[in-house]
Amino acid sequence: MALGGEAVVYGQYTFPPGGDHRMFANLARALAGVAAVGLGAALAGCSSDAHVTIDGVSGVPLAQLDTSGKAPDTITLLGPDTVHVTGGDRLAITVDGDPAIKDQLRFTLKDGNLGITREKHGFGQGGTVTINVVVPPLQGIVLMGSGTVHSDALHGEDARVVIAGSGSVDSTRVDVGTLKVDVLGPGTVRAAGHARNLALTIGGSGNADLSGLSVDAAKADVAGSGSGRFASDGTVDASILGSGDIHVRGRATCTVKTLGSGKLVCQPA
Repeated sequence: MALGGEAVVYGQYTFPPGGDHRMFANLARALAGVAAVGLGAALAGCSSDAHVTIDGVSGVPLAQLDTSGKAPDTITLLGPDTVHVTGGDRLAITVDGDPAIKDQLRFTLKDGNLGITREKHGFGQGGTVTINVVVPPLQGIVLMGSGTVHSDALHGEDARVVIAGSGSVDSTRVDVGTLKVDVLGPGTVRAAGHARNLALTIGGSGNADLSGLSVDAAKADVAGSGSGRFASDGTVDASILGSGDIHVRGRATCTVKTLGSGKLVCQPA
């Protein structure tokens, strides 16, 4: 995606300013913003000493991580590993798997965000490990790469899930006011529970399988071939650019704007 001048370019589509294409130009800009915010928040790059940084902080081995302060409400995973999150009163972290890979893991804890990654040269090693995190219910999950995050709950007034890459996130008990889900690439999000409001953005071939999630109102934006599913008896407003699709189960009142072969399907439960 390239943004320049007055026009907006997304893949094969170029949108002039104003006119009937304004909605799709705004969608393309929104996807660019999601990518910038999601990636920027998760990854600041590599520091001069070749350490991968999250939130601008170089990670440390688990044994050196200070967990005595306030427990995090967000987890960021950068890499191919698996994170299992379960509820508890205080933060606790253990790691299962190959000792050689465990030695490459690095952790950060800043401003309520627990970051998990590897040393730069550790990304070339085959295999993965499992990081077990006990923490109070999360409000945010950010995943970059091919890893997996299993979270038993997402709670709070506002919660967000961001995937950039081919990884997957699932949460079995969602109870939030507003849930924002951003899938950039071929990744997958699965969730069940309830949210008053859902803001769903899919860019690429990703999949938001929220078929176990009921929402009172939803705004869904898709650019590409991705797909989303959820349940609603309220209002659903969708914008689809490309061949993507949104399926809504329930008695929702649905409106859609499309450019391409994409579709919004609303059907009774």
